[in-house]
Amino acid sequence: MAIFTHKQKDELELGFGSKNYKNPVRFLNKDGSVNVRRTGLGWINNTDIYHSLISASLLKLILLIISSYILINIFFAFVYYSIGASHFGGLEAETGSEFQKFMGLFFFSAQTITTLGYGHIYPIGNAASIAAAVESLLGLLSFALATGVLYGRFSRPKAHVLYSENILISPYKDGKGLMFRITNKKQYELIESEASVTMTITNPESNKREFLNLKLEIRHVNFMALSWTIVHHITEESPLYGLTQQQLAERDVEFIILIKAINDTYSQGVNSRHSYKAHELVENAKFKPLSPESTKRGTLKISVTDIHLYESLN
Repeated sequence: MAIFTHKQKDELELGFGSKNYKNPVRFLNKDGSVNVRRTGLGWINNTDIYHSLISASLLKLILLIISSYILINIFFAFVYYSIGASHFGGLEAETGSEFQKFMGLFFFSAQTITTLGYGHIYPIGNAASIAAAVESLLGLLSFALATGVLYGRFSRPKAHVLYSENILISPYKDGKGLMFRITNKKQYELIESEASVTMTITNPESNKREFLNLKLEIRHVNFMALSWTIVHHITEESPLYGLTQQQLAERDVEFIILIKAINDTYSQGVNSRHSYKAHELVENAKFKPLSPESTKRGTLKISVTDIHLYESLN
């Protein structure tokens, strides 16, 4: 393995420290999030509601909003029911069972929290009116927060970068190269894209973690219009030189990728993170060529999922 000076190691410090762990670790999750859980200050300090709502998937957010809406209305329906059906004008029209009266109060709660107010059922007396006023205020605040979260999600510039499922060691020039492919999943453009790849590996002599920068053949492209195959030439100066996949797995290697670009829709810088572990490395294989097609209008069309395809050379 190549020898790196202390100065070079300082320059490659990523903030994960140099400690070696008994169990294999992954510093970055597949979605690019940092795989670190901070504890010691209690669950309140470790809870970031806004970040959780912003970073949650759209399906989870929709389910959370719907379930919260239903639970709040059920809660206030119980409050109204405990006050008494006689304190709500129009509820006497519900001539059915107690369950039907409860459902009438549930829909009254839904009308109150949205300040819709059909007027079919209305509060009578201080207790019912206070409860309805509290729910109306809660509804205004809740919908304002939900609107802010939705706006924050849609207005935040992102880099929707798709990474190949595997990272390969393929024949390259007069030797071998470590390579993976990326592409833009969306229709907007990523310009001035820049890539950096850092390999973290356990040094068997010092039993410490090292973070080593991998020199890339091309680290900058002006347009990520089709796809980009990022290549590290494995020469004698490479920290990968002479290491087998088994040795990489034993030393708990992880390739940490950072992509920086400019989202031309927002004209703002964005970034994307990803990582590969040794079990996602495929030796002696090469990616299958992509086949862009031209339409009758002269537009190039490419299937982005083809960046995952490779063939074994064994």
